[in-house]
Amino acid sequence: MPYYLLTVTASRRTNLGLQVEPTVRIRELASRVKDTDVPMPGERVLLRRPDTGTWWIAPLASFGLEAWQKDGNFHTRSDPADPEFTLALGGKGDPEEVLPVGTEIWMADKTRTSAQRTQGWRHIIAGIASGDWYQADPDTVDTTITDR
Repeated sequence: MPYYLLTVTASRRTNLGLQVEPTVRIRELASRVKDTDVPMPGERVLLRRPDTGTWWIAPLASFGLEAWQKDGNFHTRSDPADPEFTLALGGKGDPEEVLPVGTEIWMADKTRTSAQRTQGWRHIIAGIASGDWYQADPDTVDTTITDR
C-alpha cells in the first residue's frame, strides 16, 4: 500500500539528484508505517503533480540524514534527538529543472526487500540517538561542499 512521505515546498539539483524540501521527521514517519518500511535508493516513488493532477514514477536516489564529519565530530543539520531525513530523486535532468511546489511524494513499492539491511526504523533511530552528534546551525553550513 503506498504511503505518504511529503509535499514539496522546494527542490534543487545536487550531485545526489533532485533534492526536495521539506525534510521528513523520522519519528513521525516511523509512527505511521511498518518498522521495515524504510525507503531505500532505487525503490520507486510516486509523484502527484499539482499542476496536472497526474501521477509520475521516479527512482529514489537517497533518503537519509544529511550529515558530515569535521574535525573528528559528526554534524547534522537536523536535531539528533529528532532526526530528519532529506530525500533526493534520481533520474537525469537539467540543472534548472525542479518539481512544482505542492507535488506530493508517496512510496510506491508494496514489498520492501532492500530495507531489511537497515533493521528497521527503531534501529535507525536508536543508532542516531546513541551517536555523538552535533547539530550545525543551518545558516552556517557551507552548501558549496558537495561530498557530505
